[in-house]
Amino acid sequence: MAANWKFEKVVNMVKKAVQEKQEIINEGVDNYHVRLIPGNSKTGKTTWTVSLIPGHDCQNCKHCLNGCYDIKADLIHPSCRKYRVINSAIHEKDLERYWKEISDQCEENGIILLRINVGGDLAYEDFPYVKNLAKEHPKMKILFFTKNYTDLNRFLDEDQFPENVQAIMSGWKNCQPVNPHQLPEAHVLYADGTRTWDKTAKYCPGNCSKCYLKELGCWDLKKGEAVVFNEH
Repeated sequence: MAANWKFEKVVNMVKKAVQEKQEIINEGVDNYHVRLIPGNSKTGKTTWTVSLIPGHDCQNCKHCLNGCYDIKADLIHPSCRKYRVINSAIHEKDLERYWKEISDQCEENGIILLRINVGGDLAYEDFPYVKNLAKEHPKMKILFFTKNYTDLNRFLDEDQFPENVQAIMSGWKNCQPVNPHQLPEAHVLYADGTRTWDKTAKYCPGNCSKCYLKELGCWDLKKGEAVVFNEH
């Protein structure tokens, strides 16, 4: 019963965000702008982020929605939900402007590390924009995790990212990456000791900026390598 209540609460939080998004779309997105978030205690001071609505903007989340850390930790806060809602509305109605505003803010703020989608995920149509963003900012490193294996593989069958893009396929219980291009992977160490990766992997120490500076984790993973996160 408790588990069902918990999942219902998660679903209701996503529904609330989607309802607010629709209100903005009905109003018109022209007076709103994409918001990037400066680094914080988790990402580190130099790692900026831009995100969408978790669950709603994820193409493959049936296995992880109930345990989504981003819904539990971020979407629950009205101020955080507000900018996710705005970002999602612009992303849906004007994809080109969405990515142009990200590029402009990267330039204005001298961003050197950008993590895309702490919440939400990329669709096939996004990947060419990520490629162009990386080409426009060759000194900036871009990191994203995705469970949208189908669309990422489709893009990589046709094209490739510049070297300053780090694309990582993310795993979950009953959701193992389909990874013919041997991209780096991210996996989970659960509270009960089980994990979704049975090979040697780097352990996430929990700060993106420090990892980049010390070449410890995600930013520097090579093909066939993996990082493991504690369940959170």
